[in-house]
Amino acid sequence: MKKEKQFKVPHSLAIILLVMIAAAVLTYIIPSGAFERVTDAGGRTVVVPGSYHVVEKTPVNPLSVLTYVFPGLQSAGQIIFALLCAGGGLGIVLATGMFQGAACSISKKAKGREWMVVAGLMTVFALLCIPINLNYFIPFAPLGIIIAMAMGYDAIVGISIIMLGGAVGFSCGAMNLPNTGTAQAIAELPVFSGMAYRLFCMIPFLIVTILFVVRYGEMVRKNPEKSLVYGTKLDFGTFDADNVPEFEKKHIPVAVVVLASILYMIYVAIFSSLNFPKSAAIFLYMGLLSGIAYRMDIDQMCREFCSGAKGMATTGILLGFAYAISGILSAGGVMDTVVNALAGALGSFPKIIQAPVMFFMHVIINFFVTSGSGQAAVTMPIFIPVADLVGMSRQTAVLAFNFGDGFCNFILPHAAATMGFVGCANIPFTKWFRYAIRLFAVWCVIGSVLLIAAAQMGY
Repeated sequence: MKKEKQFKVPHSLAIILLVMIAAAVLTYIIPSGAFERVTDAGGRTVVVPGSYHVVEKTPVNPLSVLTYVFPGLQSAGQIIFALLCAGGGLGIVLATGMFQGAACSISKKAKGREWMVVAGLMTVFALLCIPINLNYFIPFAPLGIIIAMAMGYDAIVGISIIMLGGAVGFSCGAMNLPNTGTAQAIAELPVFSGMAYRLFCMIPFLIVTILFVVRYGEMVRKNPEKSLVYGTKLDFGTFDADNVPEFEKKHIPVAVVVLASILYMIYVAIFSSLNFPKSAAIFLYMGLLSGIAYRMDIDQMCREFCSGAKGMATTGILLGFAYAISGILSAGGVMDTVVNALAGALGSFPKIIQAPVMFFMHVIINFFVTSGSGQAAVTMPIFIPVADLVGMSRQTAVLAFNFGDGFCNFILPHAAATMGFVGCANIPFTKWFRYAIRLFAVWCVIGSVLLIAAAQMGY
């Protein structure tokens, strides 16, 4: 028998390490430069347009990239600790079997209409992520996978329900305070002005995203071997598709606690300020109260909490390594050079495609600056004057920023959303990228059409 050599899919951490080395190499190729920065009236640090100047080159030795991991872990500290707390809280909830039983009941009632469940849940998460950052829902990834697998889909569909549904609500930026709010404040626009068109933009994005996920899911349900993760060992918690518990009366109090916790999170996001410390506290109370409602003894609650937090540890490490990439690029002084070059090139394109071109420029910049508010602080003071010069409305420029900063977060190996969701299930990044890049291409077409329409109608 002749053994065939099969390509082994690299671990997501290995891919991040390769990107870290590539980022270090870029610091030798791209000239170093910097803008002058000032603090505006709102306390934000923004760049001064026209102040770009070349500075002494500070390339990063590829052999020293691991020294940026600890600072990366520190930068991602809040989200990592929030994920550990959330993982622990949800570990207790999962131990009650409530979600598994609910998933079983949903799958039985939706027999033949599974696509409606997927479409409905994706719409819910799209609406939830209008005011709430998608990263707060990373801990729900195992729950999405449980529901998907109970209906005969795979883990990719499970995280798509939450991640890609939420991506639409987050990336269109209707009420996204850190990103849209920061960009509009710098552009001297009323915060959340122009919301109606951004809400309209969600419709075509959401429709094609649902169709994409359902089409893939139905293909997998009919032939599991066509799943991109077929034969891949995944790790997202305990779930046996052949032995799923029924939803019983004892699960009702747990379901009430979970629903109340989610509603409270929405309330805090809309009427106060939701952040990672508050999110972590909500998940902790969710787990504690769910355990009490289920009459779980304290020792078991502690064991399940530690088990759930342990499940999030890998995700936290992946995020720390991913954040190190931004640290390498920043140390090399190349981010401002990229922004300055792209802004200067915008005027050379025909007027009708300038808004889509700005969209793609933000996609490129997002590789160097993955933080939405950070990208707004760096790019908006540069792109807004450029938009004024070429006759593009400032509202359209903010929309191009929203699309560029938002949608590509779901194909980048160092974006918190991507690494958070695929890390929760231990799905290899290469598998996810092969799946998501096709949807991203469709998103780019839709975004370009919506931006051309916005520019033409003087949005």
